[in-house]
Amino acid sequence: MKKLSLFLFLLLGILKVSACSCAKGTLAENYLEANVVGVIKILKVYDENPDQRTYKADVEFEKIYKGTKFTTLNVRGLIGKSSSAACERDIIPNQRFLVLLNGSNNSFTVSHCSAMSSLNVQPTKDEEAQLEKLSKAFSYLEKNKLKFKGAQFSYYYDEKQGDNPKSELSRINNFNPKQPFAIYKVKLDDSFKIKEMSPIIGFGSKDKIIEGIMKRNIRVETPMFRDTSKKKEYLILLFYNKQNINIPNREVISDSW
Repeated sequence: MKKLSLFLFLLLGILKVSACSCAKGTLAENYLEANVVGVIKILKVYDENPDQRTYKADVEFEKIYKGTKFTTLNVRGLIGKSSSAACERDIIPNQRFLVLLNGSNNSFTVSHCSAMSSLNVQPTKDEEAQLEKLSKAFSYLEKNKLKFKGAQFSYYYDEKQGDNPKSELSRINNFNPKQPFAIYKVKLDDSFKIKEMSPIIGFGSKDKIIEGIMKRNIRVETPMFRDTSKKKEYLILLFYNKQNINIPNREVISDSW
């Protein structure tokens, strides 16, 4: 019995060590902390180093929102044989990504944990609209970055959505926002429910209704990787996803873009 217990203990230890664990921030935090933000296309991958388990990718920028363009990306892993358990990443030619990266001396390394969102191989009208929405949000964050210094952006979940295909936020009628994003400052109670909230910048449509729904339904997810034991105030970035209006199980108003 003792041998079995020891075996299970060691097995769990191995699993914990071998599993990839990423502390990914919110989109707003990733933008504010990044050196370079933009849309890239992978041109080729090469120069694999089996000992260091790295390779390179040549890239071109389709859009740049922040920082200076670069041409070569360092990637953790092996070409076509990367290990997700080791937080490595597979990248192939013609892939496109939205990237929010930190680096030094114009050198950038990416892994499974990097702030990268896959895009379609070929741009679409919906994607272009989404990127335009992000561009406006990024511009606002950049202009007001001193205001957000030290602030904690967070995600949330709707604990009352249940089996409904869309949340109550996404079912608001006659919603005609003046802009495609909003940022709210929220104060939480001890159960991470919203007790107070105020718009830093609102949608300009149905803002009071949004506030009421969020106070009733929303529980804020506080980051496990930061000391939030005494923190009761957070920021939430919401997007208006017009492209999802007629798509089941896709949110129209959400913290995802």
